[in-house]
Amino acid sequence: MDEKDSMTPDTIPQSTPVDGTVPAGRKNRRTVVIGVAAVAAVALVAGGVCGYRAYENHRVSMARQACQSAVTDLNKAVKSYKALLGADATTAALKTDATSVKDAKTLDTLKQAAEVETPGMVKCDASDKTGLDAAAAKADKTAKGVKAAAKALESAVKAVESSKLDKTVADADGLYKATEGNVQDEKTREALKQAIAKRDAGAIAKAVKSVNDSKAAKEKADAEAKAKAEQEAQAQAAAEAAAQAQAQQSYSAPRQSYTPSYSGGSTSGGGSGSSVPDFVPSSGGYGVGSANDCDAACRAPIQH
Repeated sequence: MDEKDSMTPDTIPQSTPVDGTVPAGRKNRRTVVIGVAAVAAVALVAGGVCGYRAYENHRVSMARQACQSAVTDLNKAVKSYKALLGADATTAALKTDATSVKDAKTLDTLKQAAEVETPGMVKCDASDKTGLDAAAAKADKTAKGVKAAAKALESAVKAVESSKLDKTVADADGLYKATEGNVQDEKTREALKQAIAKRDAGAIAKAVKSVNDSKAAKEKADAEAKAKAEQEAQAQAAAEAAAQAQAQQSYSAPRQSYTPSYSGGSTSGGGSGSSVPDFVPSSGGYGVGSANDCDAACRAPIQH
């Protein structure tokens, strides 16, 4: 029989049993393959779980860092606001009286800006990304509010300072106009004018003091000059009154008058007696007669 005839359809290779069963060696190889595949699948599943957990942990970690960063920014904003609230400029502005500013509304705005309540702190204590993200968002929003409040407070302080300067300039300008011709040194007013033009509060305060001092010096000098002039006028009036009184006294001095009076009678016929006139003072003087009477009596002939 040739080779062609020896190959019939019913021929079964020697490696395959006639009953169709798999040889023991081949069966073992299939079991190994299935086992390896199962292990690989389990490993893949386990690896996926671990990978997911690692990924979630990473996301939570990143969210926690973002939350902590937002909280840190909020803490800085609150600290900055408190520092601004306690600054010397803010304290001075809050103590400003309404009469010291040109616009009193600036004080109301400042008071409102200084009364903003400090927000509570945000904590990043959530265990999952969603909670941490919410805390971070809250911290960001609160920080923005605090920063806006700080900016409003700073603007309010500057507005009060500007209004104070406006009032200072206005008062200084009024003093400059009111003291024209009323200062001892006009240079002080010129210095005040220059300070007003520069809106320099320090220079204005110094110039205002100089103008007021110069004004006071002139008022004192004017008062002293007026008092001196009044004293001189009074002294002159007193001297004139004394001179007039003395002149009147010299013109009204009393005059002395004499009236002759005769005693002893006269002799007639062959009498030997003689009559001699006696001068007897009259009431209020030396007699009621006049000097002419005296002369007539003295010239009368003596009778024997």
